Amino acid sequence: MTETIELTINGNKIRTQGNKTILDVCKENGIYIPTLCHLEGLSSRGSCRMCLVRVEGAKNFLPACATEVKEGMVVITEDEELLSLKKSILELLFSERNHLCMFCEKSGDCELQKLAYRFGLDHIRYSFSWKKFELDTGRKYFLFDQNRCILCRRCIRACEEIAGHAVLTVKNRGPELMVCADLDFPFNQSTCVSCGTCLQVCPTGALADKYSAYVGREEVLERKRTVCTFCSVGCSIDVLSRDGMPVRIEGVWKEGPSEGVLCVKGRFEPFYDDRIRISTPMIRKKGELIPVGWEEVEMMILEKLREFKEAESWTGLISSKATIETAKAFKELFKEKSYLLGSSGTKVGNTSLSELDEADSIILAGVDLDKECQVVSSFVKRSANRGAEIVVIGSAGEKVDIRATRKLKKLEVKEIVNLIETLSNPVFLYGAKVPSDLLGKILMSVRSLRYIGLASGYNTRGIEKEGIASWKGEMINGAVYLLMCDDEPDSRLKDCLSEADFLIVQSSFESSITKKKADIVLPSPSWSERSGTYINTEGKKKKLAAVASPLGLTRPDEYVLTRLKKWSE
Repeated sequence: MTETIELTINGNKIRTQGNKTILDVCKENGIYIPTLCHLEGLSSRGSCRMCLVRVEGAKNFLPACATEVKEGMVVITEDEELLSLKKSILELLFSERNHLCMFCEKSGDCELQKLAYRFGLDHIRYSFSWKKFELDTGRKYFLFDQNRCILCRRCIRACEEIAGHAVLTVKNRGPELMVCADLDFPFNQSTCVSCGTCLQVCPTGALADKYSAYVGREEVLERKRTVCTFCSVGCSIDVLSRDGMPVRIEGVWKEGPSEGVLCVKGRFEPFYDDRIRISTPMIRKKGELIPVGWEEVEMMILEKLREFKEAESWTGLISSKATIETAKAFKELFKEKSYLLGSSGTKVGNTSLSELDEADSIILAGVDLDKECQVVSSFVKRSANRGAEIVVIGSAGEKVDIRATRKLKKLEVKEIVNLIETLSNPVFLYGAKVPSDLLGKILMSVRSLRYIGLASGYNTRGIEKEGIASWKGEMINGAVYLLMCDDEPDSRLKDCLSEADFLIVQSSFESSITKKKADIVLPSPSWSERSGTYINTEGKKKKLAAVASPLGLTRPDEYVLTRLKKWSE
């Protein structure tokens, strides 16, 4: 147990735990200390020198972020000499690179700029000595402007310590010192996976999201908390919107399951979906889809219900992006004729993803983390960075395989069990490609094994829990209700619906099925308009909140399902 100590800060006696830094104690007690390179959750470097404090007995000023408190320590956080020194540091930072705020995307939200205002920096005594650095715009989703960089190295530490990818470093010395990717590759040629963690920690305009650039300061953006629905992990996210339109997605620090780390699918790709939205109900008349109101389309569906006798004679296919509330209504309507497009493919594990950070070894099987549940690769790479053993059976994706300390070619029970018995604190992380009987044999042999199953799809666990079985891919005749949400239909689904006598498609976007095959098309909320409950790959309930208003006449997916149920009774 850490002992309690007493120290004095600015003349006040403070009792605290002895394993904290001066900055930690000051934050806990409401004492302001300026910082630039420091960020909670990252290792401290003390490189910006903005947090310097005076400690009695020390020959020089000490960085508060990197100095541990001691019994009897006397600290002064602010005096005339310290204020003058920190103001000079800010002047040097402004003179070293181009920080002309009126041209910077980050103006108004920049931490450097805020400190300049706080310290009354209205001019700079030094000449502007910066050289012009080339702008790196090669990455699709973000740009890197070395001219705005203050070399705080937050991005470097976050890339390694939080995201685990360890892509960023520095090159050159003196005025030529700059951040680079890998061995000085342009971002678009590097091993960067576009997770965007570096953007979220950058204190200036050096790293900027292209989509949300110049749309407004933080104070004019509305921030809403919800859950990412682009894989089964269910990361907590903040969606920033302006005038009801989402413009940026950020991870939520210290909130599971990913603790703020996101992947390219969750942070950037939703804004680059150029498919055409469906915003109103449509009925096919004389071969053409005609927009109609809800009353007219409901009357036609009622007529078709009578024509095809009853709802139980229909076949219902539901996307794994549907909420639990929608799945309940779907199951009540179509009963045993309701089917899930896809399946989880794995059972719920007996531990959580956060346990990967404590494991001495991780065994990976049956999942490609470069493509599936990409954010989980951050957990694996973080573990590799701290020296954990990474065992890959087959392949876990090219970018993960290179971190492996050991590789096995095949899924063989005896070999895997023998391996597990040699490891001190392993976690078995597996995907849908691992046969359930093989997993069962492993768990029977090593009953104490901690394991995590990564579910395919999105809310597959939640929908399966409602008793909706997976569709096997057989041909479907008769009447069909296809709830696609914002998924894109694959070729197998298109082929199997070719003989359907009547087809209703509820979807967020136009597709070849809505254009050519559907008799009735209903709008479905997009990712930003959907609300309800999901169950993630860990088996935990996650609450979705709509962060944007529905487009046009779009209503919740369960709206028409509950009305159909009422009509069929």
